[in-house]
Amino acid sequence: MKNYCNQESISFATVTVQWLKDYEKYMILSENKSQTTVGIYLRNLRTIFNNAIEDKVINSDHYPFGRRKYSIPASKSTKKALSREQLKKLWEEQPLTADQQKAKDFWFFSFYCNGMNLADILNLQFKNLTEETLTFFRAKTAHTNREQTPVLVYLNSFTKQVINKYGVTPANPETYIFPIIDRKASPEAQLKQRLNFIRFINQHFSKFAKTNGISHVSTYYARHSFATAAIRNGASMEAVSEALAHSNLQTTKTYFAGFEDEAKKQMAANLLKF
Repeated sequence: MKNYCNQESISFATVTVQWLKDYEKYMILSENKSQTTVGIYLRNLRTIFNNAIEDKVINSDHYPFGRRKYSIPASKSTKKALSREQLKKLWEEQPLTADQQKAKDFWFFSFYCNGMNLADILNLQFKNLTEETLTFFRAKTAHTNREQTPVLVYLNSFTKQVINKYGVTPANPETYIFPIIDRKASPEAQLKQRLNFIRFINQHFSKFAKTNGISHVSTYYARHSFATAAIRNGASMEAVSEALAHSNLQTTKTYFAGFEDEAKKQMAANLLKF
């Protein structure tokens, strides 16, 4: 904003609806910034306004954001779900190395376990495991104030095979199923172990996918792909939202990549069946 204003500081009164529109145009046309980047900058500015109003530094009449005022640009989020054909290809193709095979196994383990992310997979303990299910709490929401709901995953032959292949012999219920995290290590060392493993999976699965004509695939795609595949196969949005442990349905909707052309074609054909 300093380059745009040519000033060290600006007053709240300067930031009007027109000023914000001009700033957006300047950033995109002159500075070659994306709408996403502009949105990040302006959300920070909006926070400053909100804090100033709350602290009674300015009157709410000076607030330039919101309905019938200035709307912060938001780019359409990129869908990270793989298509049915892509999933089929990656499932059936043979990896070129042992590392790629391990990455493929954990990627599809995530996919089949309700899109469980890698952090939660590494936190799994034998107390979470029965012969047919896994039950766990998401690490991402472990420190939130809201009451947590356990996520229930039904195991299939593949996920059981991955546990048998990479899991350890349980010493007690508190033992991690997959021996990646050292329980005796410091929190900083454990975080490094977790990040290194996620990086390993992303690196080698990406190479495997690229060999099969699919680029820019990470472990996060497994979660989006699970949500999209489940809904396309007839699961309700509410059921998928529960499986993902989302706190609201809107979050789940952002994961869904939409219906494929064949499903739309069938939908249109079914309209003739009076």
